[in-house]
This record gives sequence, C-alpha cells and structure tokens, in this order.
Amino acid sequence: MKKQDSAVSPVVGVMLMLAVTIMIAAIVSATAGSFSNTEKKAPSAILDVSIYGAKDYGDFSAPTLTIKHVSGNVLQTKDLQIVTYYTVPGSGNISRGSLSGETAVTLKNGRCGTLFINDENRFGTQTVQSLTGGGNGNWFGNASATFRPGDILVTPAQYCKDEDADAKNPDLHRNPGMEKLFPNVNFIKSSTKEADEFPAGGVVTVKIIHTPSGQIIFDKDVVIS
Repeated sequence: MKKQDSAVSPVVGVMLMLAVTIMIAAIVSATAGSFSNTEKKAPSAILDVSIYGAKDYGDFSAPTLTIKHVSGNVLQTKDLQIVTYYTVPGSGNISRGSLSGETAVTLKNGRCGTLFINDENRFGTQTVQSLTGGGNGNWFGNASATFRPGDILVTPAQYCKDEDADAKNPDLHRNPGMEKLFPNVNFIKSSTKEADEFPAGGVVTVKIIHTPSGQIIFDKDVVIS
C-alpha cells in the first residue's frame, strides 16, 4: 500500500505557530517584568516647610524658608526638586521658582548654597565659600547633602547682615537665597517702592518632587509668618 503524508504538513504548521506564539508571549512577559523591576519608587518622608517674611536673627532680620525633615526615609538632596508658586500682592503676577541640583547665590562676604543643611557638627563651618571656591558638602544638591530626620534645610538668611537693607525698616535685609526661590519678588522696599510684596499672611504653594520617580513627596500651601 502507498503511504499517505498529506496530513503531516497542517499539523507541523499548527505546532510551529503555537511555538512562535509561546515565544512571543515569553519575550513580552520578560520585558514587562524588567520594566516593573526597574521602576523607581519615591521615598516616604514627613516634611515641614516654614516661610518667614522677616525672621529675627538678633540684631537684624531677613526673609527665609526652612524645610525640616520630621521623620521617614533619608533623602538625597541631589534627587529633589523644590517648586514654589506665589501670587504677588498688588500686581497679581505669579512667581514660580524651581530649585534642583547644587546652585549658589552670591553674598557680600562670599558664595553660599541657595539652601543648605544647617548642621555644623556634620559639615563644619565652611558653608560660605570664597567667590572663587567650590561648593560645600551641606549645600542642597551636593552628593554629600543627605537629608536625614531631624535635619533642617535653610536659606542663607543668617549670613545676610551685610546685605542691602529695607528703606523703611533698616533692620530688614535682603536674602539672595529667597530671591532665587521667588524670582521677581521684591522682599525689601527701596526709597521709590512702597508696596510690600511678601507680607505676613500671604500664601505660598510649595511642592517637593523626587525626580528619579517623578513623584511629589510634599505639596502644601504655606502661610508666610
């Protein structure tokens, strides 16, 4: 009798199609798994932000912003972005500030980080650098500036005694760090400018973003004291 092989081809074809389908499904599953495994997770931390129109430093005052790490995970400041929104009284203009990475402001007596961790025991007393110097380990954005529970980030208000003073209130001095965080806001009045653009009772929206994950870890309206 003559052997019949005509039924073999369809069976082989079906088996090949099934094998290809399984291989594709395995590749898709592995790829999706790798994406989920590499997805960055935001750290968990409780933060408290305070903003002052004129914080007292004994023989002078200056506007400032402080961020306290109350509890939770240690934060790498190089992985954080701070965003501020503020509506300027009178003009109604919106000031939007953004701080990420290590940045400096120029003071009369040197250069300082826009924000820095106020802990001399950990970082020493070299917070303010010379005009030709580099940064310091406590400056926001520096790889060494790890933000731990109990730490406080501050603007360089305490170093602003030699900065320009308010025409009507000589005890109130300008703070270049606040001017960086709040562009186009006049914190001190000149002899030709009477409007108070940063009064107590004003409201600032502050967001702190963990940039590797894109997640917001702080989002609050803060009242100026």
